[in-house]
Amino acid sequence: MLGDVPAIEKALAEGASLEAGTATASTPLAAAAIHGHARAVEALLAAGANPSAADSSGTTPLMAAASQGHTAVAEALMAKGANVNAADRNGMTALMAAASADRAPIMRALVAHGADVNAADKGGTTALMAAAFGGNPDAARVLLDAGADVNRRDESGRTALMASALGGSLAVAEALIGRKADVGAEDSGKSTALTYAASNGHLALVQLFQKSGGSKGADAALGYAARGCHADVVQTLVAGGADVNAVAQDTPVVVHAAAANCLDALTLLLDKGANVNAAREDGSTALMEAAANGLLEVAELLLARGANLEAQTTTGQSAWLVAAMRNHREVVELFRKYREKRE
Repeated sequence: MLGDVPAIEKALAEGASLEAGTATASTPLAAAAIHGHARAVEALLAAGANPSAADSSGTTPLMAAASQGHTAVAEALMAKGANVNAADRNGMTALMAAASADRAPIMRALVAHGADVNAADKGGTTALMAAAFGGNPDAARVLLDAGADVNRRDESGRTALMASALGGSLAVAEALIGRKADVGAEDSGKSTALTYAASNGHLALVQLFQKSGGSKGADAALGYAARGCHADVVQTLVAGGADVNAVAQDTPVVVHAAAANCLDALTLLLDKGANVNAAREDGSTALMEAAANGLLEVAELLLARGANLEAQTTTGQSAWLVAAMRNHREVVELFRKYREKRE
């Protein structure tokens, strides 16, 4: 039975190997560690098991124990000299594994034994970023208290604050901002924490970033919010000064809202002065998006606000033609009646 110390001691006395015995090069010590059998781990270590032996993926017993939160096992391994900063093939350390799983107690133990709080994996992700993305405030505080670089960037230029915006944790974001996280930092694609929060509909985070001076990227954030049909976020961004006629990802915000069938956001944008006939470079408008997707209510709203039914793309396609080609009969009938009234 796994974790049966007398059985382990008997097997060792009879010459059982401490070395890897599986195709993945996992050792008996690793098996005991991942399942949290502290006494079994101690017995294997006393018999000479290597506390830092890694399997074929580079995972050590300490990483396994850390990811599962087995503090007593981790303490036993570190007492026998386990390498706290060993990394697997992807560059992940025990501290990163613990941070991802929100294992604050074991993280404190790792830090006390010299774990590098600013170590990064092959993608540049640190333990703090992992904690932030996972929405783990306790883990984030342990790292911040231990001196983690709050503004460190990964290979894509993302920071822990951006990771918190993706993960949606208000508590993590507040902790990071409290330690001077740069709210206006941009990644390699010019996205900010505000952009990430808006694109995922995290209203409370959007409000926090605005309050903390994070207005950079507001126009792009508005586009992402409209595309995701996060009407409450759209309202908050517009109230904070975002341009209702902004272009995000080569698409006017009003077109994003129409394509998303987001009537509330679309109405708000038009009420605030968005150009109903704003178009992409190819000439496609919000009305054409409604026509292409058979969005009758959106088309009705746009026509009522002055959308140009006769506008054409650079290839000569109108909203009417697009609706007919897609066999959206209700929209075609709407357009027919609208034209009749105007003639």
